[in-house]
Amino acid sequence: MPNPADVVIIGMGAVGGIMAKELASAGLKVVGLERGPLLDFEDYATKDSMRAIARRELEERVKHEPITMRPKRGAKTALRYTTTPSNNVGGGLMIWTGSATRFMPDDFKVYTNEVLGGVAKRARADLSGYDIADWPIGYDDLEPYYERFEWEMGVSGDGAANPFEGPRRRGYPLPPLRPSTRTKLFGEACARLGYHAYETPQGILSQPYKPPAPYDQRIPERAACVYCGQCNNYGCHVQAKTSSTFTVIPAALETGNLELRVRCKVFRIETDSGGRATGVSYFDPDGRVVEQRASVVILGGFVYENVRLLLLSGRGKKGLANSSGLVGRAIMAHGDIHTTGLFDATHVNAFIGPNGGMRLDDFNGNNFDHAGLGFIRGATIGTSGGGTPIERYDVVPPGWPRWGERYKDNLIRYYTRNFDIGAHPETLPHRDNVVDLDPVRKDAWGIPLPRTTFSFHENERRMWRFVAEKSERIMKEAGASHVWSAPTNRPSRWAGGTRMGEDPRASVVNGYCRAHDVENLFVVGSSVFPTMSGYAATPTVGALAYRAAEFIKSGGRLFG
Repeated sequence: MPNPADVVIIGMGAVGGIMAKELASAGLKVVGLERGPLLDFEDYATKDSMRAIARRELEERVKHEPITMRPKRGAKTALRYTTTPSNNVGGGLMIWTGSATRFMPDDFKVYTNEVLGGVAKRARADLSGYDIADWPIGYDDLEPYYERFEWEMGVSGDGAANPFEGPRRRGYPLPPLRPSTRTKLFGEACARLGYHAYETPQGILSQPYKPPAPYDQRIPERAACVYCGQCNNYGCHVQAKTSSTFTVIPAALETGNLELRVRCKVFRIETDSGGRATGVSYFDPDGRVVEQRASVVILGGFVYENVRLLLLSGRGKKGLANSSGLVGRAIMAHGDIHTTGLFDATHVNAFIGPNGGMRLDDFNGNNFDHAGLGFIRGATIGTSGGGTPIERYDVVPPGWPRWGERYKDNLIRYYTRNFDIGAHPETLPHRDNVVDLDPVRKDAWGIPLPRTTFSFHENERRMWRFVAEKSERIMKEAGASHVWSAPTNRPSRWAGGTRMGEDPRASVVNGYCRAHDVENLFVVGSSVFPTMSGYAATPTVGALAYRAAEFIKSGGRLFG
């Protein structure tokens, strides 16, 4: 059995990297366990679209970690292979788009603002089956930690560009990425329509960058973006895209207090007779069972894995930290709406240039009048992403041929003359959407797979129609000759399952991500979100990690 540690962290992605740096820098002995490998340059820098986009399930680091999915209870489950997150050191930050927008202040108080405040009633929204709750913390609690994430990781943007953003003490450390034809068309169309488009803040360096004082100057300097156009689902070959692998993990290792162990699959959180966490058990790279004891245990994985470990642990059928019965409950995911436009006269060349983009929040959250719309909340709407041939082969309007000579002629003509608007409609927590343990299917280690039961419901479906209409209006204003919309066929950007709250009867962790039932167990990540916003979760996850680490460093009874 290895020597006991002060802290053991499960998962070395955004959460694990930030918390390892903060805690190791405070002198605590930290063991970081990652189920995937530490990638070599050749592993993460490839620009193979087949491998990164079309056939991810063939990747060694992905194929052993599937989940099962079904739309409702009683339905047949299907295996889903996913790189969300990526199973490697750095986690999803190795392949994310870089979108780094903070949540808006109202995103933390949906129940108070929209339900108690009467917005839902005025909208005539059907919220039956939903389980909406406020966060126990607000924007002001996270603002200084958002700042630390932006300045230590390196975020490019204009802090004054979005009129709907919450107040900030400092702008972004780097100017925005340069514009593209796509963003020019989108931004000019939005301006003519009276909307407030802004250049999306990106965790991608517009200039060479090393954090200045008072931020952690042990974080290595990195090169600027070379505008190769392949960010989403790809690793960055110049390390301009922020990942904990290139930033906080090197700083944590420099302390000498972090022991990073890769290809280690944790399968149980160990507890004593009093219910206190004593460490974790895992399979090492050779398949041997190892127990790592620690004073503090941190779950820093993704939604599925955080839930699965809690359900696999503890001494009863409910699992660990689950006196509320809410572990695995009320999960959420974005159901993106893609609106595509074909242009007869304009070469957009979406495959060239920055992977960043522009967005607008005029129809996000509670920023607009919902009276009579039939739903609450909204979506952020914008344009970003890549445009390689394998990503655009299905850019075919309804009714057009999808194979044969005419298909190929249209693909050749419009490959350089199209782009899409992507909307991220917020999904509210619903009682029928859950993660539990699959009763039949197991992974390569013989552990039950996480089973996700998930469907979008009435509030989301009504929102989709509204959002699609707004996106199509923008695309037509931009000059597209053919415009159509389609919802994604896969939910993405998951959240929920270990809800944060003040009441132990109605939540799993408190505002510092500390489990109500187990005082030395922390669950950190998007799984603690009570509601999810229209934005990607990464900056908020990073802010929560910094805040939780600060609480742990304060000690209390954790190391007594």
